[in-house]
This record gives sequence, C-alpha cells and structure tokens, in this order.
Amino acid sequence: MALILSIDTSSKNCSVSLAKDGLLIGTIEEVKDSFLHGQKLHVFCKNLLQDYDVQFTEIDAYSLSIGPGSYTGLRIGAAAIKGFSFAFNKPVIIIPTLNSMAHYQKSNWSHLLCPVLDSRQGEIYAAVFDQNLNCLEPSHPHVLFSSSFSNFLNNQKVLFFGTGISKVKDFISHKNAHFLDNFLPSSRYLVEISESMYNKKDFADLASFEPLYLKDFVITKSKKN
Repeated sequence: MALILSIDTSSKNCSVSLAKDGLLIGTIEEVKDSFLHGQKLHVFCKNLLQDYDVQFTEIDAYSLSIGPGSYTGLRIGAAAIKGFSFAFNKPVIIIPTLNSMAHYQKSNWSHLLCPVLDSRQGEIYAAVFDQNLNCLEPSHPHVLFSSSFSNFLNNQKVLFFGTGISKVKDFISHKNAHFLDNFLPSSRYLVEISESMYNKKDFADLASFEPLYLKDFVITKSKKN
C-alpha cells in the first residue's frame, strides 16, 4: 500500500498521476505536438501534489513509463524520476509503455491486444499480448507490410491502438484487424501495475536503468533555412 507519483512522457502527452493504494487520485496531462515536456513536467508534478495537499516527502515511490516512444520525452521523464528518487531517497518503478497500454485496455477487449507507437521514422513500435497479458511478441521496432501480424490475425481478432494506428491502417486490412483511434499513453495506465510492483518491492536499479529506446537516436536536419 503506497502513495505513488507516476509519469509518462513517452508520447506528445505529458502526463503525471497520483495514486494511493492502487487507486487513482488525480491526473494532470497535456497533449502538445510541440513536445514541451521539458517545460511542463516539473510544473505538472508540483501542481498535482499541491492540488491534493501532498508533499514530495510523503511520496512512497515514483513510477515511470520507460518506453519505447519519443527519445527526448523518455530522457526527460527518466531524468526527472532519477532526480526525485535521489532527492527524497525513494524507490523507482519502471514499466514498459506498451505493457501499460495493454494493461489498461484489457478489460475492454476479449482477444489479442497490439499497442502500437509511431516511431516517427517510417516504422512503429509494437507488442502483442493475449487477454491475460501474456506477452506473445515483445516490444520491437516493426516495418509495416500488408502481411504484418498475419500469424496472429489469421487465427484471432487483434485490436490495434496507440499513436501508430494511422500507419497500421495504411497497411493492414485483414478481417480480424480492429482499430481504436485516439489512444495515447498516459500515466493513468501505470497506477495498478505500480501498486503491484511496489508490494513486491520490484524496484529499478537507480544507477543503471535507462529508457527503453529500442532504436538509436537519429539526428534529422532542420527544415528551417
């Protein structure tokens, strides 16, 4: 039983949640295409705790959506979590982003789950889970083809959801493919998993953990003259 502050900066949604004993207390989040996480994250954390009259010293653990996702966003989230942990000597819980998305969506779907994130490099990040959240295909970069995920689609219905959904729709038209639009990663999806991991003392090694990037960072040239 714990008071946990959760952070997700893996996408354009900068999201912070506060939960007690596995129950969500409140969330502050904002979706911006400009990815202003560096400016917003600490402000959101401070405002959320003030809204519920909670001090940083009262937090029992910090939870982080560790990726995959936006390279810069993940770095900002990891740096914030490490800073809080060092400053207040509290443990950190790390959860793969695709796992948290599947966990949140499992109660709304009785077949296979395939959370997908736009890698912004012509690919997606994807994973496949069954209804019991057994991982059938771990998080990986995926180049889409018309035959993508056919080994699953030929046998079962699959729900695709996440920031990479538009790319998936461009390639996959299988009768067993189902799509959920407008689904973004959120710190809210970390709440139940974080409580369970806290009770098991399943904490990250603060000195060594890094975001789950899956691919190397690629520097692109600015389009500005």
